[in-house]
Amino acid sequence: MSNANSEKDRALQSIRSRADHLRHTITQLESRLAWYPLTQWPYFLSQFQVISKQLENIMTLKDDEELPESMHHFVCMPRMSTPNPADIPLLLRTREDPEMEKADDELLASERVNPLKRKASWTWEELEGQKLAHTDMVETLEKAFKEASDVLLKEIRVGKFQEKVKPVSTQSAVYKYMESGQWTN
Repeated sequence: MSNANSEKDRALQSIRSRADHLRHTITQLESRLAWYPLTQWPYFLSQFQVISKQLENIMTLKDDEELPESMHHFVCMPRMSTPNPADIPLLLRTREDPEMEKADDELLASERVNPLKRKASWTWEELEGQKLAHTDMVETLEKAFKEASDVLLKEIRVGKFQEKVKPVSTQSAVYKYMESGQWTN
């Protein structure tokens, strides 16, 4: 029994070390991409090939005969959950949370009190009022947009309107500094 456990532990340790190496390789590739954006494409292809091979090795180790059948679908040893015994009734109950039930009841009661919220029970007069209010709001917005566009057109004709220069992105400035070694404005 001890021999079987030691072989299982050895196989798991091998998978863990290869997974750590894979994580390290991916981190290196990400940092290379972030700090050296002009890296040539063949470098990335070779790194992708390395990552692909490492992942393939992990998958073949995972399907090794030394591991028990239950472990063939996991990359690492699953841990047993230890639920708090006080939480078990909460997990097994079939009713909603009392606060949620209370909020649902209040929402249903508020819909019964305010009939305007229920669209099926509106009268023609209420619908006409809603339509007029919407039309007034749209006309007010249209008038405000027309006035704003007239003011903008006048400023353009007079020459007061000046196109603002887009500021240089700090990220691109940092990359230019890394490439050239000089700060530019």
